[in-house]
Amino acid sequence: MNDINTAMPLSSNSSLNALYPILRRAGLVQVLSIQELSGGLSNHNYKIITPTASYVLRVNTGAASRFCNREQECFYWQQLADIKLAPQLLWVSEDNRYYLSEFIESDNVIYWPALECQTRAADFVQGQFVLGQAGLRQSKLDSLFPSVSSHSSDDSDLHNSGLHNSGLHNSGLHHSDADSQALLGPTKISKHPNQAHDLLLALLLQLRSLPTGPYHISVTAQWQSYHQQMLVYQASAALKNRATLSQHDEVTDKPIHTCEWNERVAKLLGIQMDIKNWSNCLAACLIKPQFCHRDLNPHNLLFKNNHLYCIDFEYASASHPLCELAVVLATHRLTPAQQTLLVDGYLKQHPNVTADAVQAVPAAIDMYWVFACYWALLMAGQAQSSHNIDYLAWFDRFWPLITPNN
Repeated sequence: MNDINTAMPLSSNSSLNALYPILRRAGLVQVLSIQELSGGLSNHNYKIITPTASYVLRVNTGAASRFCNREQECFYWQQLADIKLAPQLLWVSEDNRYYLSEFIESDNVIYWPALECQTRAADFVQGQFVLGQAGLRQSKLDSLFPSVSSHSSDDSDLHNSGLHNSGLHNSGLHHSDADSQALLGPTKISKHPNQAHDLLLALLLQLRSLPTGPYHISVTAQWQSYHQQMLVYQASAALKNRATLSQHDEVTDKPIHTCEWNERVAKLLGIQMDIKNWSNCLAACLIKPQFCHRDLNPHNLLFKNNHLYCIDFEYASASHPLCELAVVLATHRLTPAQQTLLVDGYLKQHPNVTADAVQAVPAAIDMYWVFACYWALLMAGQAQSSHNIDYLAWFDRFWPLITPNN
């Protein structure tokens, strides 16, 4: 996740002078300043200011590179840049560690990262149920979560659901900025071009029409890949621990992060049947894969001239069409009414999924948070020890967002 809108000036004693030789390799000889850009869970971004233009230098970490194909990332980045859906990629180092791209200054009309929130599948279903009770939607989703749809609803529930504010009814979401609720204004079913759901829908419709390219991964394959990597690391760590213990006369405790890491692995192992069911649900509605960015959270979108640009293509691939929709629903502060317009608009006459694909949307949202948990554990296993606890904290943030069927 990257937010390349907010820059923080470097201190005078910064060690980032090491970036200047890299910038010269990229063709930037006269650099006025370097500013570190906020955000970024796995990579680092810097705003480079020259006399004629501003750029972004991205430094890819080794841990993140183990989980993505850098050539694949650049392929899709260039594909979207060619049609003005991404910043221009200007230079890539021979080892794929450094990227130089154009800097896009976001408009102040909507500060897109302020739309960030975390939405569970159950929150989505709850919102759609409330709309259905109010006669604004006839949803087929109620049967998926009987415990949600069994709650009664009246006009006050409709008010609380977010039709008149930007919070989800009874969701317990983490709002990063209470004032950002005003960004969307009173939520109505309207066609105003500047509303977030309209901008997101326009982007999703553009992305789904792109060529798939030579890379593909299914939801099931992604799950199995992450799961296998997790088990391999767990076995390797266990062997290292035993080897360490055998070298000492006294039996010492395992490093605390290893114990905590294994505790979280056990949580994922405990919902494997749920994951299988969600994966099967998605497979059942798939006609054919399409291009997917697969991480369209608010920090990976830039808003400029009433237009959204994508950044961070580490997970871009041909995949399940609902993956794209699920990320937006899971990470954006949208009311149930906005979610309805987005879902209906995206799935209307969609050529790559079956007519009943809407019923698989909750499964797609759950799988997004499942993959986020796997990612956090794998990063914790690969990162330097000083950062292990940070990634475990991300797991703890993602884990409650999964909705196990028990």
